[in-house]
Amino acid sequence: MTSARTKRPTSDGREEPVPAGREVPPADDGTGTRRRGLWHNFDFLKLWSGETVAAMGSQVTQLALPMLVLGVMGGSAAEVGAVSAAQYLPALCVTPFAGLVIDVFDRRRVLLVANLVRAVALAVVPALYLTDALTVPTLCVVAFVVGAGTSVFDVAYLAYLPALVPRADLVDANSKLQGSYSVAQIGGSGAGGLLINALGAWLAILSNVAAYLAAFVTTLLIRHREPPREGPAAGRPGLADMLSGFPLLWRDRTLRVLSMRAGWFNLCEQAIMTLFLVYAVRELDMNAGGVGFVLALGSVASLGGAFVAQRAGRRFGFPGVLILASSASSLAPLLLVPTGPGTAWNFPLAALTFAVYGFGLTVYNVHVVAFRQAVIPSEVLGRATAAYRMLTYGTLPVGAFLGGLLGEYLGLWRSILLFALASVVGWLLFVRACRSLPAPAREAAPAA
Repeated sequence: MTSARTKRPTSDGREEPVPAGREVPPADDGTGTRRRGLWHNFDFLKLWSGETVAAMGSQVTQLALPMLVLGVMGGSAAEVGAVSAAQYLPALCVTPFAGLVIDVFDRRRVLLVANLVRAVALAVVPALYLTDALTVPTLCVVAFVVGAGTSVFDVAYLAYLPALVPRADLVDANSKLQGSYSVAQIGGSGAGGLLINALGAWLAILSNVAAYLAAFVTTLLIRHREPPREGPAAGRPGLADMLSGFPLLWRDRTLRVLSMRAGWFNLCEQAIMTLFLVYAVRELDMNAGGVGFVLALGSVASLGGAFVAQRAGRRFGFPGVLILASSASSLAPLLLVPTGPGTAWNFPLAALTFAVYGFGLTVYNVHVVAFRQAVIPSEVLGRATAAYRMLTYGTLPVGAFLGGLLGEYLGLWRSILLFALASVVGWLLFVRACRSLPAPAREAAPAA
């Protein structure tokens, strides 16, 4: 006799057995079956907790690497930009392969390997430091390997999420993930600054190693198993299908507009972030603790954005909430313009900048990610997500490199102003295109 745990409802109200090893997440499948909610979906909770811990650790590293270059190595803005660019370069050259791997292999196993690779790569940094072998080029190599693991992990967990969560709960699930990311920014940035001041940047990185190992364990405990993919070779994606996600994004006008907007925004945002870290230390006289505290204060608003994202979507509709949220994230860098050496408003203006930016970006991301997960078929979701992230995250290394380079030649403040104005121009073009976007289908909309 089949137990209730291994049955699922059918469209006519009957129950049918579920393949062995496949756990059914509590869901509303559209037949009126009562959903128990994400708090009873234990596999999602494991994924969520692991991602939260990993995100908190990564915040320490994102602050520690620039501080390592600026402090121990006495590097320049261009060298900080080079290390940041190396960390994001895999978005261009690794992500397409990641999408193909994710659509061929078990996504849970891909998540496990990605976390292990990131942990091992970061553990090399303290070893190199203690043997006096740590240089900017070697740090770039480590940053590239960690970035490659992150590129694979981010695509895999976004493609894996719809297998754990019913479609009607996707906005809620992404809100929780974005909320935990905001909490990680709050705790990770603040704790990172304190750890760097107390222990040094090289030793603080070990906390991220522990975080990735913890995420590895929580993912290992997930019981859900995707259906086997050993079908006929003709039905499985191959190298020729690696770039098949790009035509899918281009044919859908909404996905095309979202891709172009995110690519331009990320270029400007990463350039500004690279410049701000150097600007805060060199000209605003902030130490690692001060910078981390500014980022942590700003991230509190990101957490608020995660809480109101679903309600804002119901209130303003899909195009409307994107316009409002993107206005906050795109216009926020202009608040950095009045800052300067010796100005009393430096600290509050910097905190306000990242608060407004984080709030808008979180609301925007919740709806965009849920929209993609709802409208893209599961069998191509890995490749489509990889294509999207290549187009949008591929501009991050460009922004980091250009920010560091222009900071050396134009000055840090002038370069921040230049990229802040470029972000505003991109937002104006997005608003013009966004007004004519169609509302998503009913099944993609958040549940009331």
